[in-house]
Amino acid sequence: MTKSKFLVRYHELYYQRIQELKDRVRELKAQLSPEDFARHETVELAVRIRNAESEGEEDPARPEYLLHDELRKFRRYKRGLGRYRLIFCFSNKPPIIVFLYLNTADALRKAGSRLDPYEQFKALLRRGATSSDPADPRTKKWIAKQESGE
Repeated sequence: MTKSKFLVRYHELYYQRIQELKDRVRELKAQLSPEDFARHETVELAVRIRNAESEGEEDPARPEYLLHDELRKFRRYKRGLGRYRLIFCFSNKPPIIVFLYLNTADALRKAGSRLDPYEQFKALLRRGATSSDPADPRTKKWIAKQESGE
């Protein structure tokens, strides 16, 4: 695997979801046989998400990642994730990717549903609960805060 040319950061919303997923994977590893563990849907999802992050870091500008309308500043990864969506934003100057959002099992993709991950993410944006653009001064401030460990 090639090292990304982008600085990669995780918004706290995304980071919390990933930590919850990792905790669940650890529980499963303690409970299941190695064969059952490797085939468990949660473990497979965790692997697919890790692969999605890596693939997104290689070329975040890929056309298939583009979102539209209200979410046009954002990208999403969906290939291999079923009804899950990984939403991120990036900038070439500065070269940074910020993973912002990953939906949960109770908010799977279903067009028209208020629980649809895109609708959930739009609601987060409207409330100001997540970053919107890596080049935005507020986002830069948040990234600097993350780097300093505050």
